[in-house]
Amino acid sequence: LHRSIVNSETYRRSSQATPEQLAADPDNRWLARMPLRRMEAEALRDSLLFVAGQLDDTPFGPPGDVDVQPDGLVTSQKSARGWRRSVYVLHRRTKLPTLLENFDSPQMGPNCLRRGESIVAPQALHLLNDPTVHEWSRQFAERAWRETSGDAADRIRHVHRVAFGREPSGEELAVAADTLRGLEQQWLAQLADNA
Repeated sequence: LHRSIVNSETYRRSSQATPEQLAADPDNRWLARMPLRRMEAEALRDSLLFVAGQLDDTPFGPPGDVDVQPDGLVTSQKSARGWRRSVYVLHRRTKLPTLLENFDSPQMGPNCLRRGESIVAPQALHLLNDPTVHEWSRQFAERAWRETSGDAADRIRHVHRVAFGREPSGEELAVAADTLRGLEQQWLAQLADNA
């Protein structure tokens, strides 16, 4: 049944709508396009770990414990193989992992009948300022450097494949190359200032 659903034309539709689809089905009642769906907290965290090459996908076993950082953030502990998947992170009512809590993890008590969805500033601020997320992004950059050899375009293509599961379009490739050149210029200017 799952295979039939996932391989169906409706399930595999793009979320980008053509003007004809919008005119024929403005409310997407007839599924003219794939409805946009928000990524859940667990999927977001696991995706960050996967692209960083730090996801420990060992099934079963004891849950991964959590630490309370000096800044108040609650983070899961890293094991010898990386960070456990979110489903295996210990959840205590008094120590919910901050990343999961900020992105609407289900409530622990008494029962979670419906998962809340919010789009609030702390979510973006968490991703911008969390030292653990910074570490994962650094590890993703190291992974891209380690797994590719060649010019910047090859690295950009590799990063795009790992992060999005597809090749970049020509426009995406150009924007990424311009951004990379700008960052390199800023880095060289900072090095010159510090010398």
